[in-house]
Order: sequence, then structure tokens, then C-alpha cells
Amino acid sequence: MHVAPRGGYSVKNSKQFIQRYESYLKPTLKIAQLLLSAGNLVIPQLENVPIANNNTVPLETNTPEYRQDMEQRLKFVDILVNHIDGKQTSRRGENLREILTYLELIDNEQSLGNLDPVTTDDGHVRWVCPEHYDEISFNDNMSSYINDFKVMGGKFDKNTKEAVVIGVNVTERNINMLCNALPKGFNIVKLNLQDCSFYEGYLETLLDTIINRSSIRYLNMTTIRVRNYVGMVKYTCKYMITEFNNQSLKVRFNGTYNGNTSILGLILLRNKIHRTLNISACDFLGHEYDLQQCLQTNGVVTELIVQYFTNIAILNTILNLRTNVLHQLKLGLGLWISSILPPFWEMLTKNTTFVEIDLMDHIGFKEETFAIKLLDILRESKPKKYLSLHVKDIQPSSKKETYLIKSLTDYSFISRLCISESVVSRKLIDALCIASKVNDTLTYMNFYDSQVNDEDKAQLHSLYETGNLLQLGFYEQSRWDVMFARLNERPSRGKSKKILNFILIDENNLQGKQRIFIDESDPKFV
Repeated sequence: MHVAPRGGYSVKNSKQFIQRYESYLKPTLKIAQLLLSAGNLVIPQLENVPIANNNTVPLETNTPEYRQDMEQRLKFVDILVNHIDGKQTSRRGENLREILTYLELIDNEQSLGNLDPVTTDDGHVRWVCPEHYDEISFNDNMSSYINDFKVMGGKFDKNTKEAVVIGVNVTERNINMLCNALPKGFNIVKLNLQDCSFYEGYLETLLDTIINRSSIRYLNMTTIRVRNYVGMVKYTCKYMITEFNNQSLKVRFNGTYNGNTSILGLILLRNKIHRTLNISACDFLGHEYDLQQCLQTNGVVTELIVQYFTNIAILNTILNLRTNVLHQLKLGLGLWISSILPPFWEMLTKNTTFVEIDLMDHIGFKEETFAIKLLDILRESKPKKYLSLHVKDIQPSSKKETYLIKSLTDYSFISRLCISESVVSRKLIDALCIASKVNDTLTYMNFYDSQVNDEDKAQLHSLYETGNLLQLGFYEQSRWDVMFARLNERPSRGKSKKILNFILIDENNLQGKQRIFIDESDPKFV
């Protein structure tokens, strides 16, 4: 047990930060106070979690001066939390997304304190530093797990932690072995299943373990035959890529439908921890009713991200969902098709479940009529819907600018805003400041390929410094180019990298260069 090798993250405005995140700070503070007990850095006795050995604690943490300083810091935060009125408690989902966005920007490798999760041989998930990652990954039972995995026909790469199973008729014994090993220290990062056969019950059991009790972050399935209880092929999963990232669950079937909703249904049925579901509408074209039935069985996911929706049936599927669980909806790449706008307006008007709508499309919305109608509908929406929006081509004194300014100053429903290819006037800057500082609604703001003078940049930057804005950026490129680079900037273990440059905000001169890493081994770059 030792302190993570990272200096932590800065907080711009402590009072506002505590108001926003009080419900998360209180339990974290209690844990920290328990860890820093009188005279020893310990772990509280919870089940099988042992007291930390003093020999594993850095020497500086055992000095009286260090402990006194830590105790004073914790006491100070405790006083702040208890005396500041946490008035912002209604937007828990939005607040969590703000934290995730903040961490994605200042910790773009998602190092999370330089820690990685591993499952230990006593069945616990622990977050460890790189120094101990391999040590814990290859515990006393690891060799046994790898040998059993090879016996069932699998291959395992110790360097990349990637496992492959090809051409196996998976038996009950295989399932029992995997479901016993994965939660007890068989640390696999990526699992590839190809040309295999499963009884549906066996696959359901395996998915339960993979999703909820393993270190697996990527699950790829190619030509997986799923059989019923008499051994007949019920459906075949031709291709599926699943990515588990914190609370996010991303599933892609490559646009070819063959039992996609059946596999997705098994995943949703067994999922207990992931609250964001990211799917592509292209994977369910012609099978929208099946998708609707599948989504209605969900009891955990609260945010639905739908990419590449291109027809009315997909929107009608979302419109007619009979579930009170889903509260956040993100739509990407599709609203530029005029034929699907009527059901979209109907969904915004009639749906009372979704309270947060994310239209932060990479392309952005340029059509003035669309932008005005969108803002008009959301002004009158009951209950209030919070909007994340990317809008293009705003010109001074235009009708689009007038509606946007009124929405920012008088109605307080825009929480995240990207502006592209625009001339940003003083009136719009003033409205942005009111929405952020006075209304306390707007917390995220980016400008792409837009004209903003230095004085206005400085005024917005002051809001970032005080913590009113959690994110502020000025970019010379289009949002599409910036997002494409950012998607590929996170380096992976043992992968080769290329380096690109783009312009990012810098605290000293408002502009600076950020290095972007692209994985050359990724198939999409071949």
C-alpha cells in the first residue's frame, strides 16, 4: 500500500466545486480520514482487506510533519464541505459528465493517478501502479489459469494480456474454468472469440462474469454460433466489438444484422455496473422493434448514445420506449436528414423521460431554421431538458445569434456549447458570461475555426480560472479534425505511435500545442 505517484488535479473555485460535488466529496473525505488514522496509514478492516504494511508506505508519509500537514488539509476540506450549502443537487448525471470531461482533457491518457485495475487471486479488484501491475497480474495462480486456458484451445499473450479462442465448441467445463479464473486473478485485457459455439445459457453466464467481475476491457466476437437447449443453432453473431470503459458500454456489430438484438439483450440482462450504452443505429436497421423490446428490458443503463441514426424508425423506437430508467440521450450524425426531423421534434415535445439531450455532433448544425426551432421547443419543454449543442455559422445580429443569446440569458437550459465557423460578437460573449456566471448553467465551451478577439478570450478565460467554466478551448481547426485526433491520442502498452500537433488553450497565452498519439496498429489506419 502506497500513495499513488501523481500530484493530483487542480480545483479552480473550491466553493463552487464543493457546492456541485458535495454528495461525492463527503464519502471520499471519510475514506481519506480513515486511511490517515492516528500514527498509521491503514486500510479499514472491511472483509478480507488487510491493514497496510508500514514497509510499503513511502517514508515521507510516516513523518510527524507529513501527517500533521495531511490532517490539517483534511480538516480544512471537512470544514468547507460542512459549511458550504450544497445547493446544486438536482443534476447528478450532468455533474458526473462534467468531471469525466474535465479528466479526459487534463488527464488525456486516462491514467487516473497512474493506476490500472487488476483482479487479484483473492477475488478483489484493486487499482495498482505500473510497478505492481505485472507483479499482481502474474500471481501464484496465473500460470495455472493460463495452462487451463490453453487446454480448452485458447492462446494468451503475457505481454499484451490478449487472449484468443478459435474454433472451440465451448463446454460447461470451459465456462466453469473461465468464470472461476477471471474474478480471481486471470487478468485479460482483450478477449477474442472466433468461430466458436455456445449454448445460450453458457454465453449468458460468461458475459455476466466478463462485464461485472473481470479485468476485460475489450470483447471481440466473430462468427459465434449460439445454440438452444437441444443443440440447434438459434442465431449467429457474425461480428461484434464491445468496449468496457469505466461506466460506459460500447457495442458495435459492423452494420450486419444477425441476432444483434439477441446478443445485446444478453449483455443488458447481465450488466450491473455500466450506466452508458453506446450503440450504432446502422446495426439495427429493419429490426427497430426488436431493439425497442431489448432496450425496455434494461434496468441499469441511464444514458443512451445512438450514432449514425438515419431513418424515422430508429427515432420512433426511442420515442416509444416505455422505460423510466433512461434520462440522458445523445444523438450523433443523422439530424442533417430532413425526413427524420418530424419525429425528432415530436420526441423533444412529448418525451418526458429524457431530461438531458446531447447534440454535440462533430459536424455541427448550420441550418438557421433547425437551430431556431430546436431552441424554441426546448424553451417550452416540461420538464426542463438540458442541452449540449454544436452550432455553426453564427454571425453578428443574425436571427440565429438573437435566439441563441435569449436562450443563454433568459431560459438557462444550454449546459455545453460548441461554436464553429462563426464570428463571435461582444453581445454573444456577454450572453455566454451570464449563462456561466449568473445562471450557473453553462459549464463547457469550445470554439472551432471562429473569430474571437483577444479581449473576449481573456474574459472567458477568467470564468475558467474561477471555476465557472470547467472546459474552455479555442481551436484553429474544425471540431471534426480535433475530435478525430483526440480519439487516437491515448497511447497503449507496447504500441508504436505517430505524433501530430493541434492548437489547444494554454493558461499563459491562451494557445499552445498539444501532442497527439495515433496507434499505427489500429485497423482503421491500415
